[in-house]
Amino acid sequence: MNDTLTRSRQGERIKGFVGNLIAYIILGSWALITILPLFWMTYSSFKSNEELTRSIYAFPKELFDNKYDEYVVIKPQLNVVPDYDVEKDKRPRLIIESKTIAPGRRLMVHFLLKEELPEKLAKLQPGDTLNLSQLPLSLRTKLGWRTIWFNYISAVERGGLGRKFINSIIYAGVSTFLINLFGLMMAFALSKYPFRRLAMVLGGLIGLGYLISINSVIIPLFLMLTSVNLTDTHLGIILVYTAFGLPLAVMLDTQFIHDLPTSLIESARIDGATTFRLFRSIIVPMSTPVIVTVSIISALGIWNEFLLVLVLASSEFTKSLPVGVYSFSSLTSTQLGWQMAALVIATLPAMIVYFIFQRRLAEGVVGGAIKG
Repeated sequence: MNDTLTRSRQGERIKGFVGNLIAYIILGSWALITILPLFWMTYSSFKSNEELTRSIYAFPKELFDNKYDEYVVIKPQLNVVPDYDVEKDKRPRLIIESKTIAPGRRLMVHFLLKEELPEKLAKLQPGDTLNLSQLPLSLRTKLGWRTIWFNYISAVERGGLGRKFINSIIYAGVSTFLINLFGLMMAFALSKYPFRRLAMVLGGLIGLGYLISINSVIIPLFLMLTSVNLTDTHLGIILVYTAFGLPLAVMLDTQFIHDLPTSLIESARIDGATTFRLFRSIIVPMSTPVIVTVSIISALGIWNEFLLVLVLASSEFTKSLPVGVYSFSSLTSTQLGWQMAALVIATLPAMIVYFIFQRRLAEGVVGGAIKG
């Protein structure tokens, strides 16, 4: 009898060990599949285009090892855009281009004030060469750092990602706020007001809206917004994002608010609370878990959305970050390092938010999906 129990326990321990081992292998593999591409994208953003062309998996070297980079003096040209205001600053400058990074393509060009250079270097003529080690320490440091961050500086300055980054924050922030506000209002009315049949009809129509994708209505949507002059405007894009985000928000909010104690609302009404006071003081504070859930889904979806802004935004003033990365890539398709830097800029905010609010996000998803 004891031998049988011992064998049974040993068998259970072996099964538990094997089960845990398989689980760890699966989870570890999933983590590697998720993390390795991000790691590769990050270190590749510090590689020159030539390095990425030679070996896409090698670690970066050329942009970091720049102490003895060689530069050639060039003439002012139409495809060389100064990094200063030529109308206000008339001081003479020496224009140099790297012979190491993208030579001859006018991509890594610096404008050095002649008054900050030794007399021998200030007299150099177009076609002459100089080594980075010949420059004063302050200029060596400045140019060295600009070389290391060459891809990121180029992505922001040449691709205009700064403005598009701000647009993405505006779209995600404002639209998520409106989705939560209107979603909670509709859910409060559908779940706590005595309009059962009307609530069922409206709830069904809202649920039907969840099944409609942006792809299926993009053409009539564009024509409708054009007729009211809302294409290529921040307001038009925010309204569309809000409309497409409301169905899911209303469904989640309705289920959550329906489970809240009705007695609290009745007590508040007896005390003379208005509908707005009920919503502000009872519904909103108690709905924090589902608000977090809706915010996560809405903000991440809007941040990564591409097609809508591609169609509705025709100017650089209204384009978002994903469209900016796409257009930047198509315009400079040979500069892989710039593209990697643009992708890191687009991915980094979502990763930062996740790592900072990881526990809060997990609590919000579980609480919003189940019950407050």
